[in-house]
Amino acid sequence: MGVRKDNRGLFTELAEAFGDRGIKSIPFNYDKFDPKTKEIFVGSFSDNSQTLQLIINKTFKEYPNSKIVIVAHSQGGITAALCDLKKVSQLIAVSPFFHTKMSDVLRRYSKNPQNQINLTGTTRRKRSDGTTTIIKAKYWKERFEIDPINKFNNAAVQTLLTLICPLQDEIMDYTDLKEIKRARIINIDGDHDFSKQYRKMLIEIIIRELVA
Repeated sequence: MGVRKDNRGLFTELAEAFGDRGIKSIPFNYDKFDPKTKEIFVGSFSDNSQTLQLIINKTFKEYPNSKIVIVAHSQGGITAALCDLKKVSQLIAVSPFFHTKMSDVLRRYSKNPQNQINLTGTTRRKRSDGTTTIIKAKYWKERFEIDPINKFNNAAVQTLLTLICPLQDEIMDYTDLKEIKRARIINIDGDHDFSKQYRKMLIEIIIRELVA
């Protein structure tokens, strides 16, 4: 949520690795960014899924004989699971989103006194990179109403679903993984963003999944 299409460098590194192997990447942004105010305006899950659906349909039209694979991170996995995935060969969800308790979310956001939290209005979240994430009530409503188990199970009926779960994730709790059916689940060392020493192994696993 509230990150650009490079996903803090992860997707940039993935695109480079894909390019070395002749795999075309189609990066895009979900959220609008105002460079003057350095504000990122977060879309709701349903709004973002509509954006992704348009990209899926456009890609299939342009490359009807190609294998379409979605690589998503965190909440992006649920966004993809909300789409019609019949034209998609595989969904790889990295650090897949499962429900986090409202109390946990509020506690995490409250650590920074500059944050302004309003679940029924506008939330402003300050980030370490100097940007401010703007979150509307529609996002919060959907976040706590969506059933991730149901959505991932529905996705697994439509396409090959791979969930890559970091063992040292500081945000998500993967105790509900046992409820996911027909999915390939890979547990590896890493924090939520697969930063620093964890990233190389993640990229190698994603590449392996693509060529399998």
